Amino acid sequence: MTITFEAVQLPFKVGDTIFVNEHHDQYVDKQAGKAHPYFEAQIERIFFDGRLEEMSVVTEPVDTFEMKVSTAVYVVKPSGKYDELMRLPIKISIPIKEPKLFATEDELTAYLQDRDQIEKDILPDRPQQ
Repeated sequence: MTITFEAVQLPFKVGDTIFVNEHHDQYVDKQAGKAHPYFEAQIERIFFDGRLEEMSVVTEPVDTFEMKVSTAVYVVKPSGKYDELMRLPIKISIPIKEPKLFATEDELTAYLQDRDQIEKDILPDRPQQ
């Protein structure tokens, strides 16, 4: 039996500085403080996770079995003006449907503005109570 791996393209690599579209309020000194709706960070590690039924069990007599990665977990260390925040794991489903990581703050804010505009245009106005 031959085991093959499905190629996966990830948007960033270890060492990249990125902006994370995720709420963060855990401080290194464990003090309560300002919550950030997003933050800048550097990628320290990337873990991969496969779907259990595809990764560990072969139930039929096949000649080739393709293993797939369904999740990547980026361990990021906040940086810049966010360096007082704790490291955080960021889980990304593959394929990526809702981006969480962006190369620049401008890309992140443009994405958030576009998403908010789409939601505003799609959702009907609700009557005020």
